[in-house]
Amino acid sequence: MPTVEVARIPVPDRTSSASSPLVVLGTSGHAREIAWIGETAGIPLLGCLGPHRPAEASRLPAPWLGEDDWLDTADPSVRYLIGLGDGSARARIDRLASRNGRRAGSLVSPAAVVGARCSLGAGTVLWPGAILTTDVRLGRHVHVGTGATVSHDTEVDDFATLLPGCRVAGSSRIGRGTTIGAGATVVDNISVGENTVVGAGAVVVRDVPENVVVVGVPARILRSNHPAVH
Repeated sequence: MPTVEVARIPVPDRTSSASSPLVVLGTSGHAREIAWIGETAGIPLLGCLGPHRPAEASRLPAPWLGEDDWLDTADPSVRYLIGLGDGSARARIDRLASRNGRRAGSLVSPAAVVGARCSLGAGTVLWPGAILTTDVRLGRHVHVGTGATVSHDTEVDDFATLLPGCRVAGSSRIGRGTTIGAGATVVDNISVGENTVVGAGAVVVRDVPENVVVVGVPARILRSNHPAVH
C-alpha cells in the first residue's frame, strides 16, 4: 500500500501535490464537496469531469471540463481526485485514470487535523472535522468524512470510506474497499475485512470478516456483500 508522507507540525501540507493542478472525476454531490474542500483550502480545481448532466453541472463549484477521457490528453502535471462515494467505483475509475502514468493527488480540508507520523495514500481526501491522531496510515483513495476520527496505529486500506461521524479506535485495521457507516464505532484492536459495510450507528466489538454487511449494537452480520473491489 504505497503512501505519501505529509508534513505535520506546525501546519500540515494540505495536499500531496500543492503545485500541481487538480481535477475531480465526478459531478455528483460527493464531487461537489471535494471541489468545495479544495476551494476552502485555497487550492482551486481546474474543474470536474464526467457525464454532462445539466442539473448537476449547473451546481458544480468548478467548471465542467468534459467527459472522463479529457484526462487522456491533459497536461502531464494534472493530478486527479475521484469524487465518488463508493469505494468499488473509485477502484474502477482509478484503474482507468491512472493509465499512461497519470497520477492522483490528495486533499486535506483546512478544518481537518492530522497528527504526527501519519501518512496519506495518493487520492486520499479528508473532509472538515476529520481527525487522524498519530501513526495512522491511509491507503490509496481513502475518503474520511466530516467529523470522522481515526486513532493511533490504525491502518485503513485502499478505497475504504469512513462516513461522517464514525470512530475507528486505536490499533485497528480497515480492509480494502470497506465502508464504515455514519456514526459507527470500531473499538480498539479490531480487524474489519475488505469489501465489508458497517452500518450507520453500529458498534463493532469483535473482528469482522470480508464481504459482509454488519449492523447493530453490538454489530452482527446481516447478510453477505458481493465482492466488488479487486
